[in-house]
Amino acid sequence: MTEFAGTLRERVVLETRLDARDPRGNSNARYSYDGVAWAALMPLVPAELTRADAISSLPRWQVTIRKREDVGMNTRITWRGKYLAIRAVVSDPRQPEQMLLTCEEWR
Repeated sequence: MTEFAGTLRERVVLETRLDARDPRGNSNARYSYDGVAWAALMPLVPAELTRADAISSLPRWQVTIRKREDVGMNTRITWRGKYLAIRAVVSDPRQPEQMLLTCEEWR
C-alpha cells in the first residue's frame, strides 16, 4: 500500500444533493454540508478537442481523495469558489485507500 497523503494538498468541501421538491414538483437543487476532505486536483485535457459538445467544453478535473462511502454522483465539491459536479467515481482495488473522481466545473 502506497502512502499518498503528501499529494493531498487542497481542502475541498463535500455537499450532498437533497431530493427536495417545491409544490409544483420542480427540483430545488439544494445541498447539505457533508464534510471537508483533503484532495489532489489536476485539470483534465478533453479527449476530443474537435468535438463541439457543450459538456466537453466545460473544464474537467481529476480529484483524488481518501476513500469515502458517502461520495457518489449526487455529491458536489466546492473548491476555491468553484462548484465541481462529480461525473465518474473510480475505486481501484489495487489502491483501496483512495478514489478518483472525474468532475466538471459548473458555471
